[in-house]
Amino acid sequence: MVEAGKLAQPTGEQPDGGARPVLERPEPRFWRTLLMRLRYRDRRFSPLFNLHAQLCVGAVEALVQLLSDLRDPHGMVREIEAMEKRADAIVDEVHAAVRRSLLPPHPRSAMVDLINRLDDILDLTEDAAQTIHLYHVTTLTPEAIRLAQLALESVRGIERAVGMLAQPEHSQELLALCALIDDLEAQADHVLRSAMSRLFRDEPDVRELIKLRAVYEVLEELTDVCKDAAAGMESIVLGHLGI
Repeated sequence: MVEAGKLAQPTGEQPDGGARPVLERPEPRFWRTLLMRLRYRDRRFSPLFNLHAQLCVGAVEALVQLLSDLRDPHGMVREIEAMEKRADAIVDEVHAAVRRSLLPPHPRSAMVDLINRLDDILDLTEDAAQTIHLYHVTTLTPEAIRLAQLALESVRGIERAVGMLAQPEHSQELLALCALIDDLEAQADHVLRSAMSRLFRDEPDVRELIKLRAVYEVLEELTDVCKDAAAGMESIVLGHLGI
């Protein structure tokens, strides 16, 4: 008999005296894994990001080819401009898909930020090509060529990292690529400082100095925006995939 004013407490026993089975609550990792699997069912985004990254690589490769022959006999400036327009269309498509998606593979803000950072690479590549064309740059220094090569290495790393975003099992490799891109940007900073020092010390022609300074700065900035894109992917992996 339960005393008046007191509530009976659950004993965890069956009426026949046996122990009541206790239901275990799923671990938080279970829910995170389940949500991740549901998110990755939306497969519209990976092809779009991969295509944009491929355009980034193609544009920087065209820029390097332009630097090898400033007369531009193969129309690399026009080719870069065409790739930039194609990339803009992909950006618009990603923005629209993010708005429509019920469960995007990554947080909406992170995806929009990443595609915008990737597009910055195309924009700056176009800026570099147009700077060389409009300023009538006729000679380049080894430092300018080195900056372009560092930018190409960086954007190739970006392409590989973007391809791994849809593969959580490759997250550690993706993070290693992001660290490599960060190191390439640091190397570009060093090359830029050395190039600027030599330019202001040795170049007597003010017009050539202005031209080369503009080329140096836009080429180095290419590695900066690659670093920004890598940081966006690193944030997705560390903050949103639970690593």
